[in-house]
Amino acid sequence: MTSERGRWRVRLRDDRGRILGAGTMLDGEHLLTCAHVIEGHDGIAVDFVALPGVEPGIATLVAQADPIGDDGGDIALLRLRDAEEQVAGARLHRTALEDNQRVRAYGFPQGSDGMWSLATVVGDGGHGLERVQLHRTPDAEPITHGFSGSAVVADKTGHVVGMVATRYATEAARVSWMIPVETMLGYLPELRRWAEGRPAIDPSFVQYPEPPAIDLPFAREFAGWLGGHGRSDVWVIITGEDDSAIAASLRRAVVLADRERGAGRSASGPTVPPVGSVVLAVDAVGKTADEVRRRISERLDVVADSPAGHHGTGRTVVVYGIDESAEPEKLVGEVLVPLAQRAHELGLRLALAFRRETSPGVSVVRSNTDVLPADEDDLEGRLALLETRVAELAALEKDNLGDAPRFTGAPDVLARARRLKGALTQLRAAEQDGEPDWVKRHLPACERTVARDEERARDLRRLLDENLARRAELRARLDAYGEMARNSGFVEDVELDAAYAPAWRMLFEGPCDLAAAADAVEQYANTVRKRIDG
Repeated sequence: MTSERGRWRVRLRDDRGRILGAGTMLDGEHLLTCAHVIEGHDGIAVDFVALPGVEPGIATLVAQADPIGDDGGDIALLRLRDAEEQVAGARLHRTALEDNQRVRAYGFPQGSDGMWSLATVVGDGGHGLERVQLHRTPDAEPITHGFSGSAVVADKTGHVVGMVATRYATEAARVSWMIPVETMLGYLPELRRWAEGRPAIDPSFVQYPEPPAIDLPFAREFAGWLGGHGRSDVWVIITGEDDSAIAASLRRAVVLADRERGAGRSASGPTVPPVGSVVLAVDAVGKTADEVRRRISERLDVVADSPAGHHGTGRTVVVYGIDESAEPEKLVGEVLVPLAQRAHELGLRLALAFRRETSPGVSVVRSNTDVLPADEDDLEGRLALLETRVAELAALEKDNLGDAPRFTGAPDVLARARRLKGALTQLRAAEQDGEPDWVKRHLPACERTVARDEERARDLRRLLDENLARRAELRARLDAYGEMARNSGFVEDVELDAAYAPAWRMLFEGPCDLAAAADAVEQYANTVRKRIDG
């Protein structure tokens, strides 16, 4: 990181000189921090730690988004009473965050004049999945409350991509949280004057007139797909015209899934996708193939003919109105098909929306991306493919059988692979006995059954993976608050132990009811906060 980029770092203190947290200068007058850092304080002292010899300034609040519990809102914009000309302000960058992306933050842990800590991006979490979990590297400084308000900087680019928001962290904590730039822009539109990069979704997704109703079955299915359930990595959607219910449902889901547009939303339900589940939505109507290509590459740092790098998983790109683009054939053949063929490799999911089923691009995309069966007369190829898929199903069922009992209310695991292996053995035997006609008659039904059972097993696997991740998050939160209580001198405290015990049992003993466990952890956290805050 260049010294020029680092000149935005500041330390915030109260009127008694105590360190409150960190901040980021946006220009010579304005700075960004967490709302909880300055809560209850007026006239915040600002130390320009990257500008030796510069006298501290005094800042006051301009605008804020109040904290929502421990994991929502919590953003504040301050202004210096006297501008500091030597400051080189940071720019806030809209970006599609990737799992395992390396980042760093500069904070002020107790007894320190400031230091960097390194971390990797883990995944979404918190209120409405607005925040992104960070996992510090093994030898890095814990990202504690002294880091709250610090800019999160991407190692690869040096861009500011978020802000640390760690209200109740412990010195031993390995897990911390950041607010992505786009979420901050959603809560405080005033910050957009310092933002760079185009929004994740094209403006037309918001500007289209909305019809009076949406297509509920499609809306539910699309929201589930955006959440990682069902179908393949590429979904061809036929929307009809702009005023159709399906087109409106797609646009609505895109807006709700955008971090900037969906920040602080109250909408919920089966037709509402997770915030952040769409990282790019392009309206291709009237655009050339190169314009769409550039839009994709500038947002995701990936183009169709680039080598595979290290990317996250499940980053969804929506391209709308493909057959109404300026160059539909070129767009499909030179941009979308090459990208779709490498979607899994690049960690992408693509929703490709056409107006009409009869558009030539529809069949081109499907024929080049779908997992097509072997030629109808190639019985050996079809049987070999079926054997592979049955083996994959058996492995899925084994994993699901191991994890489903860990959670209450998990769907039953249907062990179908053994029965399908028996059917496959019959087909193999008939082929070897010279009965190809019998095999041709019965093979399609077996292929359909395997495809159906495999999709169900994969849906269950995704659900169980989400449950395991949620349980791990709750365990980490319970542990962090337990450590906080111990560090504050509350050892063998009757009230705290009474709140801790049920949460621990739900998370570590027997099947876990995640909703009840989350309530128990929140009750324990509230009890700890009240005791610490007096």
